[in-house]
Amino acid sequence: MPGQPGNYKISGYMVAALLIILDATTGILFVPLSVVTVAGHDGWIAPLLTIPGGLYVVLVSVWLGSFYPGKTFIEYLPIILGKIIGKIVAWAYVLFLFYVFSTVVRECLALLYGTGIFRQTPHQALALLLIIATTYATASGVEVISRSIWYFSAFIIVALTLFLLGTIPFTNFDSIFPIGEAGLNTIMQSTLTPHAYRGELILLAFLFPYIKTRKEAIWGGITANLAIAGFITFNTIAAIGILGVKVASHAYYSTFYMADYIPAAGLKIVLVTIWIVAFWGKITLGQFFISNGVAQAAGLKDHRPLAWTIGILLLVFSQVFYQDTTDLFHSVPHTFPGVALFFEYLIPGALLLIAWFKAKSGKKNSSVTTN
Repeated sequence: MPGQPGNYKISGYMVAALLIILDATTGILFVPLSVVTVAGHDGWIAPLLTIPGGLYVVLVSVWLGSFYPGKTFIEYLPIILGKIIGKIVAWAYVLFLFYVFSTVVRECLALLYGTGIFRQTPHQALALLLIIATTYATASGVEVISRSIWYFSAFIIVALTLFLLGTIPFTNFDSIFPIGEAGLNTIMQSTLTPHAYRGELILLAFLFPYIKTRKEAIWGGITANLAIAGFITFNTIAAIGILGVKVASHAYYSTFYMADYIPAAGLKIVLVTIWIVAFWGKITLGQFFISNGVAQAAGLKDHRPLAWTIGILLLVFSQVFYQDTTDLFHSVPHTFPGVALFFEYLIPGALLLIAWFKAKSGKKNSSVTTN
């Protein structure tokens, strides 16, 4: 059955690549703005403080999947919560994914226009081309998606690493001192948005049935968590050291502003290319999770007929949820952390506790019956 776990299984390396694309695509772009706005030159500490949260999400996702091997997150919700409540929560997660990835679509379009690369291209044309590309991959299934992102991720990670290394000679590292001047409470407050982005690792729970082994899922998740923290932290330090706190706290695309200080021809074009490919990967994964989730929640056998409809809805919602780019960047830091805390941290943790108690009680009942 397309979209269901089959013979093809994803390796730990692919898991890491998929999760890095899922989280870092938007995290690297937008976290520096939010953390510097709150904590000033101490904002770079926030991505490091989210590592334990990311580890929690990874372990909860893997542990949940281990209780119900071969089943997706949407499929085992009714097993844990009961048929009615489980279906309600399943549809709630579908709506949550619609919110997240409609926002990602809008962020992608905002980036393409905000950097000035595609000012002469009609907005509708870019949006339609994006959805056509993601829909084609979504309909092709998890094997095509994972292999494509795996190949693209090598280019993205290498190019981004080289760019960040290239910022070192132009970065004033004295700008991040004295460390901790903002105060612990302020620094912790600045972690709200990074935690929301890092919580997207919960999508490992949706991906788990397609992964070769539990060990590879854990390894890939932990690797991605650490790599994402490293990229965002280094990028934030570079933004503070090159642009200064005042500019970095107002720059929607600090990474692209930094490119103006590096004397390399065509650097912005390279960066835009990186993020076009990365956004394609993130939106494709989201579209697949939503299509598959809707099919499973509705009891359908195939997610492929839904792919085009889901793509159009993502495009429509991206325009409905946000009036313009200003509204987008004002709304996300205020709404996303709260929603993410609920769907990415609290509910999965509660589900794991219920699943664990059910497993324990099942073993006890089995033991009593045997005796």
